[in-house]
Amino acid sequence: MAISALAVVLVAGIGLYFALNGGQGDEPSPVDPGVDDMDLILTIDGKKVDVIWEDNPSVDAIKVLAKNTMTVRMERYGGFEQTGSMPKSVVKNDSWIDVGTGDIMLYRGVQISIFFDDNAYDYTKLGKISGMSESEITAMLNKPNVTVVFTLV
Repeated sequence: MAISALAVVLVAGIGLYFALNGGQGDEPSPVDPGVDDMDLILTIDGKKVDVIWEDNPSVDAIKVLAKNTMTVRMERYGGFEQTGSMPKSVVKNDSWIDVGTGDIMLYRGVQISIFFDDNAYDYTKLGKISGMSESEITAMLNKPNVTVVFTLV
């Protein structure tokens, strides 16, 4: 009897863990041979932005979503970032991290955050804008909202 009760508690705990941590069922597979050799391109309000992307499963999963173009409408939040939700959650590996201008982060597996000032929180690093000064990045992002488009080439 005690073993049965323990098994029920254990199964419920595992289910709760996956529910709170994004689960695995609705995430696109990061293994897609059709996108492995393709480059992920980011445009912000129609301007192509150079990015140094991380080599991790989250970026791989975003490439899968960007296969047919993914648009994310973002809003300024907290005076330091633009943030918006993707149409589907992806695999994450959050850890406490200090971020700064130009950093691109995944928040809670479904939100993309692009920073124009400093912050620290639990994120998964996706990449960093390159080839632009901090003041150029701030001017591009420090407004009420932006539209970000992810594509593959």
